[in-house]
Formats: sequence, C-alpha cells, structure tokens
Amino acid sequence: MGAATGLFLKTWVLPILTFGITLPVWAFLAGGTWLWIDKTSAVRHAVNTAVSRLVAGAELDALQAELIEQRRLRAWSDGKADEASKIAADERSARVTLETKLTQTDAEKRKAEDDLAALQARDDGVVDQWLLDSLHNR
Repeated sequence: MGAATGLFLKTWVLPILTFGITLPVWAFLAGGTWLWIDKTSAVRHAVNTAVSRLVAGAELDALQAELIEQRRLRAWSDGKADEASKIAADERSARVTLETKLTQTDAEKRKAEDDLAALQARDDGVVDQWLLDSLHNR
C-alpha cells in the first residue's frame, strides 16, 4: 500500500467506519454483507422453499374448506324446499288450532255476557248461593 492509500484510509475511511450515533457504520456494513451472503446460501433457499410449500398447503386447505362449505350450503338450499312445505303445513295446523280456540273464547264471552245481563236484570241486590258458586268457580 502506498502512502497515498494509507493517508486516504486514515483521513476518510477510518473516521466513517468508527463514527457511531448508536452503532458504528462498520456494524451496518457487516450486517448488510451477512444478509447478502445469507440470501445466496443453500440453507436460506431451503427455508424459503419450505415456507412457500407451507403457505401453499395452507391455501389448499382453505380452498378445500370453502368447497366443503359451499357443498353443504347447496345441499341445504336443495332441502330447503322440503323444509318450506313442512313449515307451511305447521302454520296451517297452528291457524286451525287458533281459530278453534278463538271460537271457544267467543262462546265463553257470550255466556259471560248473558250471565252478567241476568245479574243486572235481578236488581234486588241479594247475593244468593248460585251467584257465590258461579264466582267461586271462576
């Protein structure tokens, strides 16, 4: 090495390499060199390949799960017509039951109104045994 090269290294390169705010510049250069060498290594290539296969396997599993769910939904929608007819039959049955109870309730209402009209027609203010029994049973 010549005197000029040594002077250049002492004057410019050494102060830059030893200058450090939090880390010396040479530490960054060494880290960058290591990353560049690591990218070209066979181990790094094997790791990248394994990660790619792992991601591809996970994507394949997700697609298979989606396909199974779509098939389940399609089967459910095919069976939905049968379910709709069953619901309609249940609704008709419930409607008939409700109409029957409504008719019975109307008959009971008319009977209660007749009993009330009979009580109001008595107008004697006396409570007899028939009135007590009718109130007790309600």
